Amino acid sequence: MSAPESTLSNEELISLLQEGNHRYFSEFTNRFEKYIFEKCRSYVKSKDIAEDLCQEVLIKVFLQLPGFRHEAKFSTWLFIIIHNTCVDYLRKSKKKVHVVLTEKLVDELTNMVDYDEELPEAKSIEILDSLLDELSHEEKLILLLKYKEKHHIKDIQLSLGLSESAVKMRLLRAKEKLNKMYAQRLKDRH
Repeated sequence: MSAPESTLSNEELISLLQEGNHRYFSEFTNRFEKYIFEKCRSYVKSKDIAEDLCQEVLIKVFLQLPGFRHEAKFSTWLFIIIHNTCVDYLRKSKKKVHVVLTEKLVDELTNMVDYDEELPEAKSIEILDSLLDELSHEEKLILLLKYKEKHHIKDIQLSLGLSESAVKMRLLRAKEKLNKMYAQRLKDRH
């Protein structure tokens, strides 16, 4: 006798789905749809578009779940599918992807930059916001995963198919690039 779906852990539920027990997908949807919708909504402001993207993500998860290897956290794997689906939508609809990613990262910027000079927070964020435009999509994604979404290096590594040292190096380079550009902007102000 199998346990009721609601008592299954997320790991058990995912394993059952991977084994081809598709009847559990409605339980998966019940658990993750709100999370997926909220993440999609953070990329697009329209509720209707976020709902469409949420459905697209659910379909992609259903199709790609057999390939999930349980090496990284499922939440990191799922976030990358959500992120890529939303970024693809933004690109196709000619929206400025970097603007959306910048908006998502702006709250975390002060934690990424080391500076001695005291600036009013609004001015500091204005400068940092303009600097984010100069980072590549990949640099923003890795910063977003680490600082905004708070994923562990190991999960980022496994989900992006990079080595641990490559993830650390890319994070370090992105932060160094931000710090260097920030210092230059401060210098240019004087």
